[in-house]
Amino acid sequence: YALTAVLALLALRHLRNRPAHGANRRSRALALAAFLLLALAAALPLLLPVPRLPAATGPYPVGTTSLYLVDNGRTDPYAPQPGTPRELMVQFWYPAAPTGVEPPAVYLPQLDVAGPVLAREFNLPSFIFDHANLADLDMTVGPPLAAGGPFPVILFAHGLTGVRMQNTSMARQLASHGYVVAALDHTYANALTVFPDGRVILYDACRLFRDCRSNYLDGGPLVRQWARDLSFLLDTMAAWDETTSGIFAGGLQTARVGVFGHSTGGGAALQFCLDDARCAAGAGLDAWVLPLDPAILDQPPPQPFLFISTPEWLGAENRARGEALVAALPGGAADLRLPDTGHYDFSDMALLSPLKPWLGFFGTANGRSVLTQQANDLLAFFDHTLRGAPAPEFAAE
Repeated sequence: YALTAVLALLALRHLRNRPAHGANRRSRALALAAFLLLALAAALPLLLPVPRLPAATGPYPVGTTSLYLVDNGRTDPYAPQPGTPRELMVQFWYPAAPTGVEPPAVYLPQLDVAGPVLAREFNLPSFIFDHANLADLDMTVGPPLAAGGPFPVILFAHGLTGVRMQNTSMARQLASHGYVVAALDHTYANALTVFPDGRVILYDACRLFRDCRSNYLDGGPLVRQWARDLSFLLDTMAAWDETTSGIFAGGLQTARVGVFGHSTGGGAALQFCLDDARCAAGAGLDAWVLPLDPAILDQPPPQPFLFISTPEWLGAENRARGEALVAALPGGAADLRLPDTGHYDFSDMALLSPLKPWLGFFGTANGRSVLTQQANDLLAFFDHTLRGAPAPEFAAE
């Protein structure tokens, strides 16, 4: 940055010299071009800074790994080939015991593929995420699970067109405090899935919605599908826990788990808690609850729930349904509204740029502060519901 500033000042000084004819004018034009390029180079790190995730405050180092899963007992209703089993990618964050040989983790392992796809979803330049993997995540890939288990499990569901890594900041904080967090890519409904054999599956609205546009009527089958994805993931993790080998062998508490999700994933978290008795507590981040069957108000899931939302909570109709759910949930519910936030301030996208309020997806709140608050609220909520810690202060709100 300092070198760029010095070069820009030298170019500006040259520009201020009195112009002459011929070569001097050409020199002045070159100096102007150099100044503009250097000014742009200096501005880019300020407008698109390297993401700096909130610090993980727990006592455990954090490990991460991804795995490929196939549910041979269920066909994928969205796959183009009938009879195709449901294929999924899952990301784990967990308390680790690094050996010193594991490589450092990066935010988007397939950045060359994922970056342009994510940029296109937000109508942004293709290079907008090129610097994402410069972030220091303070995590390693594939270390052994820490001693002291078995550890409680928390599942995460992304939003429509999201990705499994989108809430890494929250997953890392939970893992540092002794939780195993697992997040799926819900194939065909996320921005993209990259399978180990190199296949890339992109979001396909026409396979999800009859009019090729998101709507809550077709969203009902979608959240039920995602809830089944989560149950399959938990079945798989329970089977791993019974084995004698592998990272998670004997190290997981799968009989009582937590779940949280963003947007459509928040609706899926509610559906999962309604369908799967292993759910002990759930949370929704600006949750899209309209796709849920209205009968949920008469027979709501029994688990305690935490809702953290924008003041608008995705509009009047969704907000009214959400507030009715808060009142109906027999296990108790907290309804937190974060001022000056937008829908994507509930994911790591909140760290994208100081210009984020002008992009239309975010509020004016400081992204790092908002993510820190959400991570700490989730930690306090799951410590209370899964570990029996005292009820957090917001529980009475």
